[in-house]
Amino acid sequence: MKILLESGCIPDAAMIHAARKRRQKARELGTDYIPIEEQSDEKGKSRLIREEDHDRSDDDDSQDRIDMTVNTEARDKEKRREAFLASQVPIKLSDNESEHENEEEEWEAQQIRKGVTGAQIAAAQQDSMLQQQYTMGMNVNQMMGTSVPLEMVLMPAPPPPPSIQPPDPTKIVPVTPQKVINRMRSRLENLKEVHRQHQQEQECLEQELQQALKELDVGNIRTPHFAQRFRYYQELRGYVTDLVECLDEKLPLVIKLEQRWLDLYGERSTELMERRRQDTRDQAEEITTASRGQGVRRGPEVEAHGRRATEREGRRARRRRARELASTLPKHIDGMSSDDEVTEQQNLAFKQAKDEIDDDCKDIFSDVLDEYCTVRGILSKLESWRETDMDAYTEAYASLCIPKMISPIIRLQLVTWNPIMESADIERTKWYNTLLLYALDSKETEESLKRDPDVRLVPSTIEKIVIPKLTSIIEKIWDPMSTSQTLRLVGTINRLVKEYPNLNDTSKQLESLFNAILDKIKTAVENDVFIPIFPKQVWDTKHQFFQRQFAMAVKLLRNLLSWQGLLGDMQLKNLALGSLLNRYLLAGLRVSSPTDALVKANMVVSTLPRAWLQGETIEHLKMFASLIQQLSEQLDQANPTHNEAWEYAKSILKIIKPL
Repeated sequence: MKILLESGCIPDAAMIHAARKRRQKARELGTDYIPIEEQSDEKGKSRLIREEDHDRSDDDDSQDRIDMTVNTEARDKEKRREAFLASQVPIKLSDNESEHENEEEEWEAQQIRKGVTGAQIAAAQQDSMLQQQYTMGMNVNQMMGTSVPLEMVLMPAPPPPPSIQPPDPTKIVPVTPQKVINRMRSRLENLKEVHRQHQQEQECLEQELQQALKELDVGNIRTPHFAQRFRYYQELRGYVTDLVECLDEKLPLVIKLEQRWLDLYGERSTELMERRRQDTRDQAEEITTASRGQGVRRGPEVEAHGRRATEREGRRARRRRARELASTLPKHIDGMSSDDEVTEQQNLAFKQAKDEIDDDCKDIFSDVLDEYCTVRGILSKLESWRETDMDAYTEAYASLCIPKMISPIIRLQLVTWNPIMESADIERTKWYNTLLLYALDSKETEESLKRDPDVRLVPSTIEKIVIPKLTSIIEKIWDPMSTSQTLRLVGTINRLVKEYPNLNDTSKQLESLFNAILDKIKTAVENDVFIPIFPKQVWDTKHQFFQRQFAMAVKLLRNLLSWQGLLGDMQLKNLALGSLLNRYLLAGLRVSSPTDALVKANMVVSTLPRAWLQGETIEHLKMFASLIQQLSEQLDQANPTHNEAWEYAKSILKIIKPL
């Protein structure tokens, strides 16, 4: 049983039962038990008992038993067993024979691997193992019925050599010589294709190698040039860094000076506008008090009122004498002139503050080299870069950065620029001429200018620097009641819009400027227009105050309509005609006499733009035309004093058709 287990065989139920029976008999008989042959019908069991007798390593009882019999047959079997075992021992061969045998075995194995696939070998080995197990089971059962010792029967047999079963002829795909040839040709074509690919890769690699060698040679030749460019860009980088640091330090000072100048002029403008409005309120109060028949009042307010009236009449008298001395001036209408006179002390303080601002403007860049604080110095560096490496100049968008780089310097030169007080064209300034001549080439053509990245340098500078400056002047200084200021401002903006195409509807800076103009106009219409309306029994409409206020309203209308062509027509019509004409001027015409009203109506019509009077009557003028029709019907054609008024009425109705 032990040998059987060591050999890897699994005993069946009969073998286990025989072994148990033999051990039981041995325990019952003790040491006197001598096993004898049993009958043939119990041969399988006697083999198990004899196995227990001859197995000395089974248990303690079999080790203590002494065999006293002389069994020749058993000894013969033992000898045959030993001979069988001896025959199983492999014969040791000499080294030469063993080496030769190993070579033959390896050659056979190689041939087998060439002819047989791995799947066939695995299937053959599996069939061999199953056959071996089946044969071993059969041999054990057969030998147990004979007189062969159990040890020999159960001895594990050496593993048989691997056997390869021949393939099944029914499963073999027939192979013809033509198929073999076709396969060989296909294989040859594949190899040729791979060879061609390898050749192409080799050619590409050779070309890349040649190109790399050429680039290496070119790099060696151009190394000094690249080194020089590197040094140039390092110097340019250092210059730009220093320039940015300088401008970052000076820009707050420039902004502060701009604000000081705007505050100086803004305070004077606000003071003059507030004085004019206060004079209007004082005169209206005087007329109201006189119409009510109230007595004279006393107190600080009355004294201040009287002082303002005295100063007002004194300024009017001085303007009247100045007009009389200038005999070339046309006939003056009271209310059309601007009251911008100030005292000598105020004028001296204003001039002193202005001179201080001028001196501070000169001192800001006094400690800076010209190449960092002048437009010419900065542009000379950039122009050198443009001439050295135009591609890098274009790729860096230097043309877009120039307006911002020179902005602090131009803003400093524009601190005291005031186009509404004096005619100062920016086209005459030095910085403008420098920008105009930047990168100028005598060989330039129209096509080259189209490709020039700096072709929009001057328009961009005007849009980003000059227009915001104008916007701040309008917000702080401009008085819409001043005709001279309005005409200068309109002329400046009109010239800029016509000369620079980038100042169009898409410009945000220009939009901000027009919004500031509209806001200032709305404020003037609301605060500067006052036409007193009293019953005819109280006072005559020919009163000087009424005539002056009506003339001031017409003057404002004329100033507003001077923006026609710049501001939108719809917005301008709403302000000039809808608010000013229909709300204030028509009310003054209704309380006037027909002749006086038609004279004033002629003044109003003379201010209207000719573009608005062509074609059909615009909606905002229909009320005005109806009023003129009513006034003309009140005239007496037989009265010679009404002839002038009648001519005015006919000319007006010819232009503006009533409802």
